[in-house]
Amino acid sequence: MIDAIVIALVVAATALLCVYHLRRLRIAKFARHATRGSGSQRDTAFALATTIFGEVKRAKHDPTFLLPLLAPLGGSPVTILKKGACCSGVHRLYITCLDTLGIRAAQVTVFRRADPAHAHCLAQVTVEGANVLIDVDYGVWLRHPNEGSLDLVGLRTGVTPAIVPFVLDRQACYVNDAKTRAAGYPDREYYRFDYNLTRTANWAETWPKRAVYGVLHPVTRGRVDYLLLPAILEWPEVLLAAALCGAAILVLAARALAH
Repeated sequence: MIDAIVIALVVAATALLCVYHLRRLRIAKFARHATRGSGSQRDTAFALATTIFGEVKRAKHDPTFLLPLLAPLGGSPVTILKKGACCSGVHRLYITCLDTLGIRAAQVTVFRRADPAHAHCLAQVTVEGANVLIDVDYGVWLRHPNEGSLDLVGLRTGVTPAIVPFVLDRQACYVNDAKTRAAGYPDREYYRFDYNLTRTANWAETWPKRAVYGVLHPVTRGRVDYLLLPAILEWPEVLLAAALCGAAILVLAARALAH
């Protein structure tokens, strides 16, 4: 019985990794098409951001991966490309697309002054040796007020960034309705952020994240707030496959201890 359970777990994990490989090819194809003609890594990052801003639907929530029980894993990038997502999903798509092009990027979370419990997602992209903070959801990037580069560490020191649109008016649109909009944050308190609170993730979003953060924060002495996650962890297929392999190992360990 135990052997059958282990085999089932390993087979399921292998199937998920095969699905990941095929879906990554789909994302790579989209990324190459969106950035054709780009002459540099920086141009590539902004060309891809512009395409996602104009072509990917927005939604109140990210799509669920397989089952509602797995909602904390977030949506698959391919599903997000097809069905749309909120800010975290849009940037998940952006980060995984950049990864297929050999460009390092990771999620960064900023928190609202008016309601610190609610956060907004950005991406920190490393291009040509410099970090750039890009908000694909609103078609802007965050620049240092002295016109230099700015990153997560800079935001946490209290630097108030200059918000610079990268999308032209003719490119600005919402796919999920007939209206168009210009890039940039609406002039409302809701979109004013307390940048000192910036982290790499919104750890308060779900109870599994709160539990993990409760352990990681004291263990890392707060460095977890600066830890940029690798792009492969943006794939729920990979996360679930790893969890299934871990479960198989625990089953085998339990059998060994029982004997």
